Amino acid sequence: MRHIYPAFFYEEFEGGYSVFFPDFEGATGGSTLQEAHYMAVDFLYCQISSNTEEYSAVPKASDINKIKPVECSDEWRYKSVFSTLVAVDVKEYEKYLADKNKSVRKNVTIPKWIDELAQKQHINFSSVLQDALRQQLGM
Repeated sequence: MRHIYPAFFYEEFEGGYSVFFPDFEGATGGSTLQEAHYMAVDFLYCQISSNTEEYSAVPKASDINKIKPVECSDEWRYKSVFSTLVAVDVKEYEKYLADKNKSVRKNVTIPKWIDELAQKQHINFSSVLQDALRQQLGM
Protein backbone atom coordinates (compact mmCIF):
# COMPACT_ATOMS: atom_id res chain seq x y z
CA MET A 1 0.00 0.00 0.00
CA ARG A 2 1.24 3.46 -0.86
CA HIS A 3 1.37 6.04 1.93
CA ILE A 4 1.74 9.75 1.21
CA TYR A 5 2.57 12.35 3.86
CA PRO A 6 3.52 16.02 3.81
CA ALA A 7 7.04 16.95 4.86
CA PHE A 8 8.99 20.15 5.40
CA PHE A 9 12.49 20.38 3.94
CA TYR A 10 14.60 23.00 5.72
CA GLU A 11 17.76 24.18 3.96
CA GLU A 12 20.40 24.67 6.65
CA PHE A 13 22.92 27.53 6.71
CA GLU A 14 25.75 25.05 7.29
CA GLY A 15 24.66 23.07 4.23
CA GLY A 16 22.35 20.14 3.90
CA TYR A 17 18.67 19.72 4.65
CA SER A 18 16.60 18.72 7.66
CA VAL A 19 13.28 16.98 7.01
CA PHE A 20 10.31 17.00 9.39
CA PHE A 21 6.99 15.20 9.03
CA PRO A 22 4.20 16.92 11.01
CA ASP A 23 2.44 13.57 11.49
CA PHE A 24 5.42 11.74 13.06
CA GLU A 25 7.91 12.40 15.84
CA GLY A 26 11.53 12.69 14.87
CA ALA A 27 13.32 14.01 11.84
CA THR A 28 15.85 13.06 9.22
CA GLY A 29 18.02 14.87 6.72
CA GLY A 30 20.83 14.71 4.25
CA SER A 31 23.81 16.64 2.96
CA THR A 32 22.11 17.17 -0.42
CA LEU A 33 18.49 17.57 -1.42
CA GLN A 34 18.58 14.19 -3.17
CA GLU A 35 20.01 12.48 -0.08
CA ALA A 36 17.49 14.24 2.16
CA HIS A 37 14.63 12.99 -0.04
CA TYR A 38 16.01 9.44 0.03
CA MET A 39 16.28 9.64 3.83
CA ALA A 40 12.74 11.06 4.04
CA VAL A 41 11.36 8.04 2.17
CA ASP A 42 13.36 5.73 4.44
CA PHE A 43 12.16 7.59 7.56
CA LEU A 44 8.55 7.36 6.40
CA TYR A 45 8.95 3.63 5.71
CA CYS A 46 10.40 3.05 9.20
CA GLN A 47 7.62 5.02 10.88
CA ILE A 48 4.83 3.22 9.03
CA SER A 49 6.31 -0.26 9.34
CA SER A 50 6.98 0.18 13.08
CA ASN A 51 3.42 1.41 13.62
CA THR A 52 2.13 -1.60 11.71
CA GLU A 53 4.30 -4.04 13.69
CA GLU A 54 3.17 -2.55 16.99
CA TYR A 55 -0.47 -2.80 15.88
CA SER A 56 -0.98 0.88 16.39
CA ALA A 57 -2.82 2.99 13.89
CA VAL A 58 -0.85 4.70 11.20
CA PRO A 59 -1.69 8.40 11.57
CA LYS A 60 -3.87 10.05 9.00
CA ALA A 61 -1.86 12.35 6.76
CA SER A 62 -2.27 16.05 7.43
CA ASP A 63 -3.60 18.28 4.68
CA ILE A 64 -0.52 19.91 3.13
CA ASN A 65 -2.52 23.13 2.64
CA LYS A 66 -3.28 23.41 6.36
CA ILE A 67 0.12 22.85 7.94
CA LYS A 68 2.77 25.45 8.68
CA PRO A 69 6.53 25.03 9.04
CA VAL A 70 8.33 25.65 12.32
CA GLU A 71 9.52 29.25 12.44
CA CYS A 72 13.14 30.25 12.94
CA SER A 73 14.15 30.66 16.58
CA ASP A 74 17.24 31.72 18.51
CA GLU A 75 18.26 28.05 18.78
CA TRP A 76 17.58 27.08 15.18
CA ARG A 77 17.85 29.10 11.99
CA TYR A 78 17.56 27.98 8.39
CA LYS A 79 17.97 29.53 4.94
CA SER A 80 14.68 28.40 3.42
CA VAL A 81 11.90 25.88 3.82
CA PHE A 82 9.44 24.21 1.47
CA SER A 83 6.75 21.59 1.88
CA THR A 84 6.17 18.63 -0.37
CA LEU A 85 4.52 15.24 -0.33
CA VAL A 86 6.67 12.18 0.28
CA ALA A 87 5.39 8.77 -0.75
CA VAL A 88 6.42 5.23 0.09
CA ASP A 89 4.96 1.88 -0.92
CA VAL A 90 5.85 -0.27 2.09
CA LYS A 91 5.84 -3.60 0.23
CA GLU A 92 7.91 -2.23 -2.66
CA TYR A 93 10.37 -0.60 -0.27
CA GLU A 94 10.76 -3.89 1.62
CA LYS A 95 11.59 -5.60 -1.71
CA TYR A 96 14.10 -2.82 -2.47
CA LEU A 97 15.78 -3.25 0.94
CA ALA A 98 15.92 -7.03 0.58
CA ASP A 99 17.46 -6.73 -2.89
CA LYS A 100 19.87 -4.01 -1.76
CA ASN A 101 21.22 -6.22 1.04
CA LYS A 102 21.43 -9.32 -1.11
CA SER A 103 24.91 -10.75 -1.55
CA VAL A 104 26.47 -10.76 -5.01
CA ARG A 105 29.31 -12.91 -6.23
CA LYS A 106 32.52 -11.18 -7.37
CA ASN A 107 35.55 -12.87 -8.83
CA VAL A 108 38.90 -11.44 -7.80
CA THR A 109 42.45 -12.24 -8.77
CA ILE A 110 45.20 -12.42 -6.15
CA PRO A 111 48.74 -13.81 -6.19
CA LYS A 112 48.91 -17.55 -5.44
CA TRP A 113 51.24 -17.08 -2.47
CA ILE A 114 48.75 -14.75 -0.76
CA ASP A 115 45.97 -17.27 -1.37
CA GLU A 116 48.04 -20.06 0.20
CA LEU A 117 48.97 -18.01 3.28
CA ALA A 118 45.41 -16.79 3.79
CA GLN A 119 43.98 -20.30 3.51
CA LYS A 120 46.49 -21.61 6.08
CA GLN A 121 45.26 -18.93 8.49
CA HIS A 122 41.59 -19.68 7.68
CA ILE A 123 40.96 -16.12 6.55
CA ASN A 124 37.47 -15.42 5.21
CA PHE A 125 38.09 -13.73 1.85
CA SER A 126 34.58 -12.27 1.63
CA SER A 127 34.85 -10.71 5.07
CA VAL A 128 38.27 -9.19 4.32
CA LEU A 129 37.07 -7.77 1.00
CA GLN A 130 33.93 -6.30 2.59
CA ASP A 131 35.95 -4.72 5.41
CA ALA A 132 38.45 -3.26 2.92
CA LEU A 133 35.67 -1.88 0.70
CA ARG A 134 33.89 -0.30 3.69
CA GLN A 135 37.15 1.36 4.74
CA GLN A 136 37.86 2.55 1.19
CA LEU A 137 34.30 3.94 0.91
CA GLY A 138 34.59 5.72 4.28
CA MET A 139 31.86 3.66 5.89
